[in-house]
Amino acid sequence: MQIIGIYPNPKKAAVSTILKHVIEHCAKYAIKVLIPEEEAIELHYPELACSRKEMPHKISLALTLGGDGTLLNVAKEVASAEIPVCGINLGQLGFLTHIEVSKIQAGLDQLFTGDYRIEERLMLETVITRDQEAIALPPALNDVVVAKGGFSRLIRLNLFIDEQFTETYPADGLIVATSTGSTGYSLSAGGPIISPNLKVTVITPICPHSLNARSLIISEEEIVKISFQAATHDDVALTVDGQKVYSLMADDSILVRRSPLRARLVRFLDNGFYETLHSKLRRDD
Repeated sequence: MQIIGIYPNPKKAAVSTILKHVIEHCAKYAIKVLIPEEEAIELHYPELACSRKEMPHKISLALTLGGDGTLLNVAKEVASAEIPVCGINLGQLGFLTHIEVSKIQAGLDQLFTGDYRIEERLMLETVITRDQEAIALPPALNDVVVAKGGFSRLIRLNLFIDEQFTETYPADGLIVATSTGSTGYSLSAGGPIISPNLKVTVITPICPHSLNARSLIISEEEIVKISFQAATHDDVALTVDGQKVYSLMADDSILVRRSPLRARLVRFLDNGFYETLHSKLRRDD
C-alpha cells in the first residue's frame, strides 16, 4: 500500500477543511496517510500521527498544505531520503506549490495515479568560518542572504568565486540564489528569472550603491565566498530560505556551494514552468 505523508500548516485558515478532503480522497485510492505528530494532534487526527523524524523513512511521497514556505521546509526535511514533494497552495503567490485549491480534485487524481514527473532541484550548503571554526548551516532550496539590519549603514561585501576576487559591493546585502529561488527575493531585488532546468546559481546585490552592479550567474560547480571589507560592521545577518536567521560577526567569512542533496519536486505533465510563470506574474488589466 502506498503511504503518503501530509504536512499541513495549522496556521492557514482553510487547512482543516482541505486536510479532511485530502484524507477522504486518499481513502478512495486505498492510500495510507501519515501526519507529523504535533500537527496531527492539533488538527484532531491523532490516529494518523507519526514522529516527524521518522516520516521520511515511512512515506513514498510528501504532500504539503500551505504556502511555499511550508513546501521549502518539508522538501529539505525529506531530501536525504529522496522523497518527492507536492504542494497544495494555501498561500499567496505559490511558485513551488503545484495544486491550487480550485483544482484540488483534478490535482489529487493526477498525483495518485502517477500522472506527473519529478524535477530534481539544486540545493545550497553554507558554512560560516569564525575564529578558524567551521559552522555548517541547514541546506537552502531558494537562497542564502547576507544583509544588514534595519538600522545599520550599508555594508561592503567582498565576493570571491572559486577563490578569485570578483567584486566589492557597497550595498544592503547579497543574495545567493538557486534557479528555483530566482523567482523569490532575488527577483524582487532586480535579479533575472532562471529556468529551474538550469543548475546554476545567481548572485544579486540588494540596493547596491553602484550603477554598474548587476546580477551574476555562475555554474553550480563554482564556490562562492563572501567576506566583509572592513571589520567595523555590526547587526549583519545571514538567512537561509528567509526562515533561519544567523547573526554574523565582522570577521566571519561565508562559503556557499552546491549541496550533495537534491530537492525532488512533483510537476504535472500538462503544467510547465513557463505556464506557471505566466499565471503567477500576470497583471489584471
